[in-house]
Parts: sequence; C-alpha cells; structure tokens
Amino acid sequence: MRYLLLLLWGVAGWGQGGGGAIPLTLVRHQTLPGLGAAQGVTYHRGLVYIYGDAETGVIREYRLVVSPGPRLVETGRVIRLTRGGEDLLSHPTGLTFHPKYGCFLGDTFKRVGRIYRIDFERALADGNLDNAVLGMTLDDAAVNGTRPEFVLHDGRWLLATSDYGPGPNFVRFYDPVRLATARRTSEPGVEVRRVPCGPFVQNLHFVKHSGRLVLIQNQVAGLRWRFTPVVDIGAADYRDLKPIDLPRPTDELEGGTTLGPTFAVYVSAMRDDNVTLAIRSR
Repeated sequence: MRYLLLLLWGVAGWGQGGGGAIPLTLVRHQTLPGLGAAQGVTYHRGLVYIYGDAETGVIREYRLVVSPGPRLVETGRVIRLTRGGEDLLSHPTGLTFHPKYGCFLGDTFKRVGRIYRIDFERALADGNLDNAVLGMTLDDAAVNGTRPEFVLHDGRWLLATSDYGPGPNFVRFYDPVRLATARRTSEPGVEVRRVPCGPFVQNLHFVKHSGRLVLIQNQVAGLRWRFTPVVDIGAADYRDLKPIDLPRPTDELEGGTTLGPTFAVYVSAMRDDNVTLAIRSR
C-alpha cells in the first residue's frame, strides 16, 4: 500500500514539480461514520469537508490533527442537505469554492446533474440548506451527472465538470458568472469549451500550486483506482494522456485532495476504511 501511494503522488503530479515520485508514507485508514457512501472531499480554509449520501445528503467538517499521528477529527459542524426538512441533494457529487464566485455544490440523482450555488457560511450556521440556496442550474449538457471544480485556465477561472460512464465522455468548462444565473448549462454562453476524456471520472481535483488538473477515476464502473494527470489543461484531447492505474485498493474511489504541501486524503464509497490519509516522507 505504501508503494501505491508513492506512485500516486509522484506520477500524478500532486506534489511540487513534475517527473519523479515524491515519497509518501501511508499514515492510516480511518472509518468516518455518518457519511453513508462518501462521494468526495474538499479542503477549504484549513478544514476538510467530506460529503456523502447518508440518510440524507450530508457534508461533515473535519480538522487535521497531526500529533501523535495524523488523523481527521470531526469539528461537530454538519450540513444536512435538506430544505424544509426534505432531502434536496441526496447524492452530492462535487463541492468547490472560489473567493469571488462563491460555493458551488453538485448533485447527481438518477443520472441527472444539478449544480447549486450555496451560501456556505449560512449553511454551516444553520446546519441545513433552508436559507442557503442561491440558485440551481440543471446540468443538461452533462452525461450521467455533474462534479464541479474550479480551475484556472489561461488566466481565467472556470467551473469544470465531467461525465461519468463508459463514454464518450467530456470534461466541460463553464463560465461561473453565466452559470450563476442560467437555468440550464445548455444555454448559450455557459459552456466555454469541452475536451474528450476517458471513462468513469468520479471527481476532479485542481492543484492550485502546480496548475494541474487530476481526473479521479475508476478503472471499471464503480471499482478500482485510476488517476489521469492533466498538465496542459488546454490540451485538445485528454484521452491521449496516460492514466495511472493502481492494483490496490480495489474499492470504489470517489475523491481526493491535497491538504497543503504535506498531506493528502482520499475517500471511497466503503462503509469501513472509507478515508485514507498519506504524508510526504521527506
């Protein structure tokens, strides 16, 4: 397992620079309850947010504790993705933040994607979405759901998302200003560009310090870990890029993120050992 994480960090370019592997040591698996099947993880303002499809859609807040050994600890703050007591986002599939454009949260239900614009601080304060939904856009341009992530491309911040399925699939780039007021992503001006990509993309992770985009994938539908690093976001076809396939773990990888320059965290849909923490060993 230590070898697999070393390979992931270095080849996928999640560390500094490119090229050779940056050694990682697996710290621990954790079982974090109350998430249902975890669907993704986001690092925001020094805190970790993991979202899943429990009895309702849910986002739970954690902090990284380093001593005596790195682990995630609940802060106690939870957002039930309900409005008026009804489950609004039952299957969250993407949480992303931008200081100017705000917070966007994806939901995929029966293969249909919806992108919500959220007042995240209001949601944290209330513990639900009763007063926090600022808008919703049907992602009808997508195939089998949505998984939004802010990316910087040619000096412009865009909201990227991707299809999930055997293909053909695309990573799509949306204008966040136009998206914020659109009813559908198929409306003129919302989609800026689209790029073909490989199958079974569960999530996207943009590495700000390197400017790289990582496609977080399954090797087959719902199983095994795959990563495709995109060094040149402007490339015409991401299918030309070589993916990194890991022989283990064999569960359903759902998301991953870096926690600053030292740590990384990955989540899977398993009920046990649903979080994996790793640390750079140099």
